[in-house]
Amino acid sequence: MIRRRPRVRFGDLALVAAGFVLLLELVFRVGGGTLLDHLRLVGPGILLIVGQELFAVLANTLGWRAAFPRRPAPLPQLLAARIAGDAVNYVTPTASLGGELVRARLLAGRVPRLDLATSIAVGKLSQTVGQAVFVAAGLALAVASAELAPALRSASLISIGVLGTLVIGLSIAQRRGLLAALVRTATRAGPLARFAHLAEHAARLDAEIVKLHHAPERPFLVSCLWFFLGWALGAVEIALMLWLLGVEVTVTRAITIEALSVGLDAMLFFVPAKLGTQEGGKVLIFTALGLDPALGLTVGVLRRIRELSWALAGLVIVGRSGLSRHGVHEVASASSESLTTD
Repeated sequence: MIRRRPRVRFGDLALVAAGFVLLLELVFRVGGGTLLDHLRLVGPGILLIVGQELFAVLANTLGWRAAFPRRPAPLPQLLAARIAGDAVNYVTPTASLGGELVRARLLAGRVPRLDLATSIAVGKLSQTVGQAVFVAAGLALAVASAELAPALRSASLISIGVLGTLVIGLSIAQRRGLLAALVRTATRAGPLARFAHLAEHAARLDAEIVKLHHAPERPFLVSCLWFFLGWALGAVEIALMLWLLGVEVTVTRAITIEALSVGLDAMLFFVPAKLGTQEGGKVLIFTALGLDPALGLTVGVLRRIRELSWALAGLVIVGRSGLSRHGVHEVASASSESLTTD
């Protein structure tokens, strides 16, 4: 069988180029010297910024672990798969799906496929719920404390309503087991018709997901709480960065900056590695809050360094596992078809 090399889409290249140009423009406007002065102020504190991420990664791993219907894989294996999947999500514009499939491939053979598929499906929803609740809570706190300008307050209130509707709708849909119906609809005709046989496997997966949602131990709620903690720890990172930069730190300020950052990142998920949007988003947020935009750029760069450090660790795990020989895109394609089959 001849394996085709994955094609690089023109749209992805255009986004990378645009992000790079945006980043250069931000550095030019703020001043490279100012940025370097701020980074020197942080100094060895960058090690604390990189290291503290372990707590968020651990919380997210425990959130995934809670979503297993039966006995999960050992925590060290889950942790490694989590880091690897996050790295793939970071470097590829796959709407955070490529990383889930790589996680499944890394754990293949260690837990039953159906259990693994259930944990990934439920864990993905609980992570989204945790994210939405954190952003909504952060925006509500910002509105109540008058941290935001009047225009942003109105937008925040609308966002809170949208996020609440999204969380409720997604939770109800998954609890009712709609995956098989979606597969049947999508494969009824057209190019996806050849995947019609997956409807039966999707029905089995639906049954496991519904069972987990109704378990007396409330694993879905436990999973959501762990993921919420993972998102909330981002505010701790922001507080650490502000402290290292000599900026006054308040709980409201740290949570507001992180909630707005998470919201922007979610809207711009399609930009590879968040190039330019990471830094530009922080500049925009700091400006909106009446803070020095140069500090916003510095915080964006510091977070970029932290993300790249952990992404490198994740890609090392992928490389050591042997998945890199086949390519991430190829692994994702193979995993998506085999995940729910035994």
